[in-house]
Amino acid sequence: MRFIIKECPSDWKYLSDTLGVLPPIARVLFRRGITSPFLAERFLSPSMGGIADPFLLPDIEAAISRVKRALLNRERVCLYGDYDVDGLTSVAILFHTMKGLGFDVFYYIPNRLSEGYGLNIEAIEKIKKQNASLMITLDCGVSSSVPIDYARSVGIDTIVVDHHNIPEILPPAMAIVDLKREDSLYPFKQLSGVGVAWQFARALVKELLDEDTYLEEILDLVSLGTIADIVPLTEENRIIVKRGINRLRFSPRVGLLYLMRSAGIEDRLLNAELLSLTLVPRLNSAGRLGSADIAIELLLTSDPTSAKVLSEKLEEKNRRRRGLVDEILDEILKKLEGETLSSTILEYSESWHSGVIGIVASRLVDMFNRPAFVGRKEGDIVRFSVRSPEEVDIYSILLPLKDMFLKFGGHHYALGLTIKESDVDRLKEVLDRSVQVEGEEFVEIDTELPLREINPALLNQLSLLEPFGVGNPRPIFIARGVRIVGREIQSDSKSIIIEEDGERFEVFGLEDMMPTDSFIDLVYSIKGAGKIIGIGGMESGSS
Repeated sequence: MRFIIKECPSDWKYLSDTLGVLPPIARVLFRRGITSPFLAERFLSPSMGGIADPFLLPDIEAAISRVKRALLNRERVCLYGDYDVDGLTSVAILFHTMKGLGFDVFYYIPNRLSEGYGLNIEAIEKIKKQNASLMITLDCGVSSSVPIDYARSVGIDTIVVDHHNIPEILPPAMAIVDLKREDSLYPFKQLSGVGVAWQFARALVKELLDEDTYLEEILDLVSLGTIADIVPLTEENRIIVKRGINRLRFSPRVGLLYLMRSAGIEDRLLNAELLSLTLVPRLNSAGRLGSADIAIELLLTSDPTSAKVLSEKLEEKNRRRRGLVDEILDEILKKLEGETLSSTILEYSESWHSGVIGIVASRLVDMFNRPAFVGRKEGDIVRFSVRSPEEVDIYSILLPLKDMFLKFGGHHYALGLTIKESDVDRLKEVLDRSVQVEGEEFVEIDTELPLREINPALLNQLSLLEPFGVGNPRPIFIARGVRIVGREIQSDSKSIIIEEDGERFEVFGLEDMMPTDSFIDLVYSIKGAGKIIGIGGMESGSS
């Protein structure tokens, strides 16, 4: 791990003086491109007024017109969603909204193991048997030309509400509401699937009730789906997550309340990082192991007894999911022992559970800072989940190879593909030529901050920078010339004791870094009410 600290232009002082923010906070803002008081105020105090008009989405007027006709004609409407948290929350918010407006609506979530991602013809046949004449796809559909064409042939109109990258040929849907379309006027292109679904719901309410509402009662679900999809927590996503987390803190829906209790976070200060490590994997666990029915039922229930039972079932599925991830990861790490790592990790097996290989790929990216392809072999094909670090746009690298794949789609840093096993070696060769990575991770330091300056005023202003995530990482600081004076070992944690100017501070995460009495430049972050998390360090004066 290498650390980089860049000089911050002195203009940050104007930001500090004008807004009254502490110098370290002003420097963090400046280094993130927030260089004027106007931009800083928008960032520190985001308001719903920063959300764009949903009618700027492509095809939104045609979509809403068709949905309105379904209400007038008492047609049955099917919401077809993905089985991950982004898809499940999309279904939950639109189901909640449409039910409240009087629609005859039901939902369909495919089984990950037996049906896979996206639309399929067998699912369309089941939906037709339930007398649906309109289908709205959520967090999927933009690459499903064949199933949508089949749906049309059996009398089902389709509206696609999606956020994935656009294929060369669009499906034959009545409307394709996807902000990644080239003709989209929507100004922010990084909404999650549930973000687009929320805007769709807002447009529907505006059309039917003539109410310009932000539907704040469902922002808890919108924020969870946004966090889960690992989209940049900037601009509109920042507003959504910040408002949604506040709703979770003060008035959580009963299903999420019991899930928070099950996860042991009911009394903790909620933030995006905590939710991504607790609620998101629990909600994802059902779909990863097969059917996501338990998760969607939990999101929709208003009955405390049902919520308790469903949260306990999800807790058990999450324990099983963790065990499967650990087994596959251990197997891959043993394969990699003693090998010279190439620029990409690519491993697959017919025994690996397809529902968790994406998690394993993410863990490998975190460990080795390079793209990871983890797949399951099924007959003569391999289905890969692909993840990559932010500096490698793996989607753009693979896009010219799409003719090699049987299926391909996703985002710049997370995608799925299916390939014949006979073509895997050719894929490896292309990746070796195309992917350039730094084996050593680079960590950018935001600003110098002596430990003694961590106080309630700084912690309060630091909290204004949340939510932290992609696009807005937790700030990283450096304290120079501090001394390691001891170590603490407790039943559930280890820490080192750092001395700075006669004061002592407890630092977690670096217990084996350097011997006692060493003077170091400590690189760290701050969590919660002042917990210091060590990231690394170097001999004092070497940075």
